[in-house]
Amino acid sequence: MVRVRGRTTGRVNIAGVVCYRTGHRPRFFFKLHIWHGRRGEAKAFSWRQYRDLIVMPHIQLGTPVVWCWDNLNVHLVKELADFAEEHKG
Repeated sequence: MVRVRGRTTGRVNIAGVVCYRTGHRPRFFFKLHIWHGRRGEAKAFSWRQYRDLIVMPHIQLGTPVVWCWDNLNVHLVKELADFAEEHKG
């Protein structure tokens, strides 16, 4: 936890992926989302940003990736479910 003094608006969100493969070092991929408290600015990750996070390890590692989702509301949106269904392999 990092305490910051000053204005109380704004926040930083992080979404991360840890990848393990036998005989290789673990890898950590992450994305940051910074909200400055401005009008019209998204406060949290969109489903597209999660989709990009899914694609990044697959491309960089060059191997299939197994995902475990929790019930966060953005994980359950139809567009992300459709993307997962289209890219099962």
